[in-house]
Amino acid sequence: MLPATFSAFELQPVPDGASTILRLLAAQSPNWPEVALVAARDPALSLALLVAQPLAEGELDAGLNAALRRRLERIGTDLLRAWLLGLGHLGAQNGAPAADVALLRAECALHLAIESAYPRPDEAYLGGLWRGLAGAAACKDGRRPAFTSLIHDCGLPASLADALELEGLLDEQLAGAHPLLRLIEAAELLARDSWQDEVARVARLCGLHYDSLLSLRTDVGYIVSGHASYPPPPVVASSLTHAPARLADDPYRSAGMLGLLTAAFVDLDGPTIKERLRLACPLFGLHTPPVLLGADSAGLLRPLLEADAGSIGALFTELRLRVDDEASCIALCARSEHPTSFFPSDSGPGRSLADWQVARWLGQHGFYCLPLASGQDAVVALVAAHSAQALDGELRWRYAALLGAAARALRSFARQRGELAAREAVLQQRFRDHVRKIAHEATNPLTVLKSRLGMLVLQRPEDMPLQDEMSLLNAELDRIDTLLRHAAELPTESTEPSYCRVPELLLDMRTLYGEPLFGSRDLQLELRAARDVPPAAMPASALKQVLLNLLRNASEALQPGQRLVISVFPQVNVDGRNCLEIRFVDNGPGLPPARADDPLSPRPSDKGGSHQGVGLTVVREILGQWGATLLCRSQAGAGTSFQIFVPLEQTA
Repeated sequence: MLPATFSAFELQPVPDGASTILRLLAAQSPNWPEVALVAARDPALSLALLVAQPLAEGELDAGLNAALRRRLERIGTDLLRAWLLGLGHLGAQNGAPAADVALLRAECALHLAIESAYPRPDEAYLGGLWRGLAGAAACKDGRRPAFTSLIHDCGLPASLADALELEGLLDEQLAGAHPLLRLIEAAELLARDSWQDEVARVARLCGLHYDSLLSLRTDVGYIVSGHASYPPPPVVASSLTHAPARLADDPYRSAGMLGLLTAAFVDLDGPTIKERLRLACPLFGLHTPPVLLGADSAGLLRPLLEADAGSIGALFTELRLRVDDEASCIALCARSEHPTSFFPSDSGPGRSLADWQVARWLGQHGFYCLPLASGQDAVVALVAAHSAQALDGELRWRYAALLGAAARALRSFARQRGELAAREAVLQQRFRDHVRKIAHEATNPLTVLKSRLGMLVLQRPEDMPLQDEMSLLNAELDRIDTLLRHAAELPTESTEPSYCRVPELLLDMRTLYGEPLFGSRDLQLELRAARDVPPAAMPASALKQVLLNLLRNASEALQPGQRLVISVFPQVNVDGRNCLEIRFVDNGPGLPPARADDPLSPRPSDKGGSHQGVGLTVVREILGQWGATLLCRSQAGAGTSFQIFVPLEQTA
């Protein structure tokens, strides 16, 4: 069974502290350290914050105030104000420890822990602050809640839960117990009005000197008298101390709370709403977030929040419960927009086996169904409960306010996402139609070129170099035709090998581009490659695009009679990885001074025409996709060099 819900405790923030936090949150830039300090003095508030987000391992090493501040900032001002507005009206619960006594006991525990060298003094502070909560927090049916589980859910050790639940132990019992139990018991003694009579016993429990304890207790008294004083309230009486017994009966405060909750979730995406709701549920009395269900266009009830594999939401999706199901109280709530509940008898599952299964998945005896929205946006919240009397009207109103705000935000996010997807689909279709038109128009000149090349091949069958060159040109034209035809299609997983052999690729490119880019301009192009060069871990098409950019840049920069040398080195070590190096070295004029400082960033080109100055940027981006790197060196009047380091293909 899941731990008892936090709502069973119905412990309220200290009214003066809650008023102080509300005033601090009203500032344009809230003073979060001060808010955290007030929260650290409040038993119920500090416990609720740590239940909302458990402590990470070692987090308390930086101090309790820092941990509470992080949680307060994540929850945000709107959600905090809504919570205090909704819960603070009840004041302190009968039987709950008085705030001044709890703070005095907490400070005594903290200082005792420091003096006795206990390694985690903030745990002792929390033990003193929370001592008495377990006894005061009895459920309405008289059942004692699983306080140990709540402490565990805070990320705190079981020894702290023991110290909170075990009271009135004898000294001989405490002698063999965990030291935290002795510290909390000693702090309890020092917090009494007759503490002077207990100093000798405290000295035996903690192993501290009698005079040291007298000085410690006096100092703590001064500290607490300063901490317990809150900033003076405004002239208008605090609404937290002069409110009706029920928030739902006050239309002004209930409207304010609903407005703050709406602001807390508005304009958030799905994952952020889910995270904020997870933090908010313990504050509003829900130990775990309920299941939020909405009807889809097919009439099926589905979770509004994205469900993790194996979660209750995922199981409910598989259940495929329909809104028109006549047996289910969940479906009835969605149709009628009235609260329903399911608490099976001992005789069997009852009329709806689906409801019985959902109750088992939720981990409680039964559950309540709360309607949160109406019409086509019908939303139902499933709130687990241990008994049919666990959820009174005030709690039901509070839950509906929180969950309704989250549900409306989720529905709004889903609508916006659907509208965006529809607009994107229209734009994609327009783009595909446009590209198809271009591809169709480009097919005619490509066909003419291929026919002309075919005629040249037939006219000179004995010219083998020409035959090889025409074959490469035909392959390139086929590649252009394929690219144009597939440009309008969505990207699919490529079947091209993820590796290539660089020397062979360079030889093919020299055959195809050597004459038009270099020979016709009286430029020299040399290839130098070592033997047995291993494959590079990069597809041939991607590397070809990189090399072609560099070849074109070199041919445009060099003057007649100058040369470009491309060398391939089989294995170099770059940052601990085995790589293949491709080096481009020319003896040209070098890069312009304005370009040499940062050659790989996009900037306007001084070449004129259609040049945009982004070629090297594209080269770097392509290489980065495959874990390759590019270095550039240039000297005015002496030439430019590029070094490409491509990881080697890993062989089994």
